[in-house]
Amino acid sequence: MALHGGFKSRRLKVKEKLTKEKAMITKADKGNSIVILYMDDYNRKVANFISNNSFTLTTRDITNKLQREVKTAIEACREVIPKEDRWRYKNLNPTIPTIRGLVKVHKDDYPIRPVINWKNAPAYKIAKMLTKKLLICIPLPYTYNVKNTTHLINDLKEIPYNHNLRLASLDIANMYTNIPTGELVTIITKACQNNYIEHNLRHDISKLAETIIEQNCFQFCGKTYIQSEGLAMGAPTSSIFSELYLQHLEVQKW
Repeated sequence: MALHGGFKSRRLKVKEKLTKEKAMITKADKGNSIVILYMDDYNRKVANFISNNSFTLTTRDITNKLQREVKTAIEACREVIPKEDRWRYKNLNPTIPTIRGLVKVHKDDYPIRPVINWKNAPAYKIAKMLTKKLLICIPLPYTYNVKNTTHLINDLKEIPYNHNLRLASLDIANMYTNIPTGELVTIITKACQNNYIEHNLRHDISKLAETIIEQNCFQFCGKTYIQSEGLAMGAPTSSIFSELYLQHLEVQKW
């Protein structure tokens, strides 16, 4: 008991010191570890991420505008959302999603990976529903994807080896924010056509996708930022939207 009490006492002293010096404890981006850093440093890292990407500060409260757009889409999409179920997809007290950062301790200057909580966003419920609908209506081939390291090794064994062979590893920086959304709705519509989705359902899927893509904003330190390009970070649909776009680039046949 004495040992436990001593540990608890030390923990409280550390917490009190961190509070007094305005420091914080957060999870690291990778690995089961934590990071302790000053609040000023944390805020600077998040601010650097915001300033280095296509985000625009707005002084307007756009929550009501986004909520009206979601309600309009729900009313218009009668094939996907029956009248008796419309209430299920309306967030009654929505707020703008908030951003926080996980520190990348494995990189120079320890930048952050943005994490955005979309659960109370106006379009969260329709985004979850649309993700499930797309997985059913547009089964993706995943022709050039690998499931795990073993799958990759087995694929590489099939490639004839010689001394001139070079293996290149490419990464996408901030993938969601760099997915061009201008042609994404057209890609989704064509994918629906290729899978023989009937007209009304195809229209509703495209309408919901367009609405969700436009709901692209977040808050930090009480300020609201609009993301002018790319997919919304934290949105349930961003994963499948980005996969649809990347597979479209791979095959170029939709």
